Amino acid sequence: MNETHQGGWNPNCPDDADLEYFATLLSPYGSKARGLGEWRPVERRWPRSTRKALAWSAAGLAACLLVCIGWGYRLAWPAGRSWSVVAAEAATRNDVADRLAQGAVVEAAGKDPLRIAVARIGRIALSPGSRLRLLETRTGAHRVTLEVGHMRARIWAPPGHFRVADGPAEVVDLGCDFDVWKQGDGSGRVFVRSGWVAYRVGSKDVLVPAGFGMRFDARGPATPLRPNATRAFTTSVRDLENALTRADTSDGDMQDIDVTAADIRAAADRVAANAADTDAYTLLSLLTVHPDLAGTALYPRLARALRIARTDRTHRAGWIAGDQRAINQWWEKYPTQPKRWWTHWADALP
Repeated sequence: MNETHQGGWNPNCPDDADLEYFATLLSPYGSKARGLGEWRPVERRWPRSTRKALAWSAAGLAACLLVCIGWGYRLAWPAGRSWSVVAAEAATRNDVADRLAQGAVVEAAGKDPLRIAVARIGRIALSPGSRLRLLETRTGAHRVTLEVGHMRARIWAPPGHFRVADGPAEVVDLGCDFDVWKQGDGSGRVFVRSGWVAYRVGSKDVLVPAGFGMRFDARGPATPLRPNATRAFTTSVRDLENALTRADTSDGDMQDIDVTAADIRAAADRVAANAADTDAYTLLSLLTVHPDLAGTALYPRLARALRIARTDRTHRAGWIAGDQRAINQWWEKYPTQPKRWWTHWADALP
């Protein structure tokens, strides 16, 4: 096939008379004649304020991504990985002075406390003469048991990530700073410095807020009390607990005939008479565990401590009947709440 080169397709071909004629006729409509010049792509630019907002948004997204990555790294922990132990003098039953393996026991044998890293979510200070065993460690579940002595745990993590086992019971961290003491006979106590803990026995929890302590033994947990509560108030609370225990047998046998409903009411009235407004949580805990006590002087005394100006018979009757909605209405009046663990961010600091 012969190829013919024409000026319309190849500008290097010789000029064609007809082509020049038509080019002359069409020249007034060309881009140069209309002053359009050579076509160039249009450069679009966002306004300065928009560019600035987009830059800040991108920086914010990047920061959020870094926080999420860092938070995920903080909580993640390989199952069974040992914890670090730091002290001038240390002794362990497996002769490892700087690591605490799962299942091993560490003892603070020197004069200084041992500092134990709880994975990446916190730390434990184990006082001299104390023994602690690491039962379990993995992402979301770290458990120890204090065999004897004293420990202080500072944890900043979602509720339930750290627990101190106590036989069939356990102290569940809800994101806080707390102490545990344990005697050789199994009795002990808990004190919360910030946040909340739950002393869990089966499916039942006894919550302990900051500024309160709680005793426990083989019979279970006692009612949380302020360490600086008056002796009269502390004694009256223990008398009421003893009366309730004697009147309620766990095996369903006949109740103690020496303790009557009138005796329990009188003991509850003494607690109310000796209570201060700062003892509001003790009253709230007693009424939650024993709703029928709302029929005593404890109910109006708690209302006064929580600054509840008016009460109604319907609410009181519901509390006596164990209506959880009625009980929760006054729980929500308490100044701090156990689910706000993230507000105790200072517990994450050294």
